[in-house]
Amino acid sequence: MSRRGANIYRRKDGRWEGRIVKEGTEEGCPKYSSVYGKNYNEVKLKLDLMKNTRKPEGEPVKGSMADIMETWLKEKGPSWKKTTHATYRQITYKYIIPKLGDLRADKVDGKVLEAFAESIRLEAGDEPVSDRHVRNICGIALRALRYMKKKYNYAIIIPDNVIMPVRRAPVMLPGKRELGELERYLTEHVGDDSYGTCLGILTVFYTGIRIGEACALTWGNVNPEEEIIYIRKNLQRVKAQRSKKEGESTTEILLQTPKTGTSFRMIPIPPVLSPLLKKYQGQETEYMIKGRKKAWVEPRTLQYRFAKILEACGIKSFNFHMLRHAFATRCIDTGFDVKSLSEILGHSSVQVTLNLYVHSSMQHKKELMGRFEGGFYRDYGETKAREDAAFSENIGGFPDTGTGMHEDGFVRLVEQE
Repeated sequence: MSRRGANIYRRKDGRWEGRIVKEGTEEGCPKYSSVYGKNYNEVKLKLDLMKNTRKPEGEPVKGSMADIMETWLKEKGPSWKKTTHATYRQITYKYIIPKLGDLRADKVDGKVLEAFAESIRLEAGDEPVSDRHVRNICGIALRALRYMKKKYNYAIIIPDNVIMPVRRAPVMLPGKRELGELERYLTEHVGDDSYGTCLGILTVFYTGIRIGEACALTWGNVNPEEEIIYIRKNLQRVKAQRSKKEGESTTEILLQTPKTGTSFRMIPIPPVLSPLLKKYQGQETEYMIKGRKKAWVEPRTLQYRFAKILEACGIKSFNFHMLRHAFATRCIDTGFDVKSLSEILGHSSVQVTLNLYVHSSMQHKKELMGRFEGGFYRDYGETKAREDAAFSENIGGFPDTGTGMHEDGFVRLVEQE
């Protein structure tokens, strides 16, 4: 078992193994060298010695970490989605440059990274930052270092991420009663809603599309006759790249292509939703869910409307994204094969679907546990005893073939005098 911040593990054979990234490996495809020892401390000393004695090859580093990060953002930015660029930029200027910006890039080692991670936690105060988020922040700094090392042949030793991978916490889905009450409310009020909020939420409820995809959905992408919804756009609010001025917003709305290539997809419309879409279908350029001042509604406004609906239903508040989780779990419960479900959700692989969105309900777990009945092992013991007795009785009754074997092939038992 590894300890926090160290790539050291105990092997099945009892030895301890430590790994360190080899120099010259490509970004995203690290190769490792291993050292072994009798205990954790022995391996840790060997790793530290290897790190301290290893000399990086390449050109001298030019500029500070601030220069490295800004060059990385400038050169790699055009190949990213705007939302990705905005996220990396925000983390760079909020965490990395203020804390590591003055350091030379070749001075960023494991100890510096550990101190950096700890400072992020300390600054958070009463609002703790999750290990997952800290790991992502450290990972962005390391990505920039790997890029600069590879492109400019800088003499940098890239340390491991000091925060180990974190398992996702189990997702607690809303209960069937709550989902049933929400479904009833949306169906009853779909005709009273001039902004299309109830119809839009029902569409998410029955198809599992993302909130940004729902906000970007126009009637031109909905074909009730063919019973297909075409997912082509995603609408998100992100941090603006322009500098903040008095009275100027620091965020902006982006209407862009979906999250990944597999997010471009066609979703069959279920029979329960098709009549509603035919009845309330608008013009091709109109958005299904409308804003009060604009033609479209942004995700945080839709989340606010969703919270008000839950309140009207008397349901304890839950995140809008839980509708996607609930849809995926319901599909599995009703017999969907995971491959088809993965394509409907727009995931890059079946494993993503299984890991993130398929959750076994507590009721299903109770039904499975209910299969255990009292006396299972006791009945097995009694049955085994009867079989053993019958076996012993039959051994003595089989005729001898004269070869030391009985006719059924069992060795004849001979009592010793």
